[in-house]
Amino acid sequence: MLDKEVAELRRRFRYQKNNFSTLYGCYVNGNKEIITTFSRSFQLLDQDEQEKYLGFFRRNLAGNVGKNLLELPFTNEQVLSSEEHTLLRTLRDSKLKDEEAVQIFCGKIVEHLDMGCNYLILLAHDTYDVFSYGKDGEKSLESESQFSYVTGCVCPMKPSKPALCYDPIQGSFHSKSEELTVAPPEWGFLFPAFDNRSANLYSVLYTNKNLSEHREAVVTALFGTPLPMPANTQKEAFGGILSSSLEEECSYDVVQTVHDKLLARVEAQKEQKDEPFVAVTKSDLKNTLTDLGVSEAKVETFEKQFDESFGEHTEICPRNLLTGSGLELCTDDVKVRVDAAHSDLVETRLLDGKPCIIIHAEGNLTVNGISVKIRKQ
Repeated sequence: MLDKEVAELRRRFRYQKNNFSTLYGCYVNGNKEIITTFSRSFQLLDQDEQEKYLGFFRRNLAGNVGKNLLELPFTNEQVLSSEEHTLLRTLRDSKLKDEEAVQIFCGKIVEHLDMGCNYLILLAHDTYDVFSYGKDGEKSLESESQFSYVTGCVCPMKPSKPALCYDPIQGSFHSKSEELTVAPPEWGFLFPAFDNRSANLYSVLYTNKNLSEHREAVVTALFGTPLPMPANTQKEAFGGILSSSLEEECSYDVVQTVHDKLLARVEAQKEQKDEPFVAVTKSDLKNTLTDLGVSEAKVETFEKQFDESFGEHTEICPRNLLTGSGLELCTDDVKVRVDAAHSDLVETRLLDGKPCIIIHAEGNLTVNGISVKIRKQ
């Protein structure tokens, strides 16, 4: 899926635009016990309730594809005969009216998910009339197809703060005790994926708010497919591979150039919103290191460690390997941030046998907002 296609679906999650048919909820406590369940016709809910539930589903799809929105593929065998895919299709085709299928699906979540608190499982079915748009931007009068899908999210229950509230009946203020309220979703899914503005039964979109939480057990149980390495772990692993494989050849110039090439891909992607993100491969990184003059032996070590950490044919979203757009240089005592556009103003050098970071101070120089001058030696 493209970020653009995710945004198209998110725009539907509004009171006047949605066509949700069924809403299902399952409230679970911290001991993995189901407290209550409910199933409602979504269009019979009042506007305030609809908007609150739609807000959760909208938040569930917030983020970037390839980072916290991951499209997980199904194999041909899974689509034809797997229990996981059959269950997902049943949820969608029955519009969540198959009570047994819904209970089995929620039961898998309860069994394999450890939230450490009470939480609410929300499932919904929607049918989207997909209209085409002409070159002039005009919307077609009739839809080209219908996209039928189920989406779900898991929302932790968090305590509200005690407060002093006014009671209009008694005309006085009273202390309001702590209550459990539904918090924004931590993770969820959308099936099938919305690829090329149509249903792709060979993919499910998995969403995860906290990149440090790797919920592999529940994902494997629901979708029968392993999770890729989390985005923040990819960055750390990549940095470790560069450092350990290149050793003394891992210079500032090498890291700067690799960073600039990754950033260029991210920026190019922003300008081509109608195209899927261009992944970076081991071959791309190998060619960059070779062009920089890194020795053949070090490049081979890099390739070996890349395969061990990511897999031989893994493609990585380039923004997952970056920490913002700039560079950060750190020693034990000093931290320097440099804008990507001016990273060429920094160099590393040995002066009198001491390793130094040299910054070319062009233009005005300020310290804590105070303009200072550089004195001649």
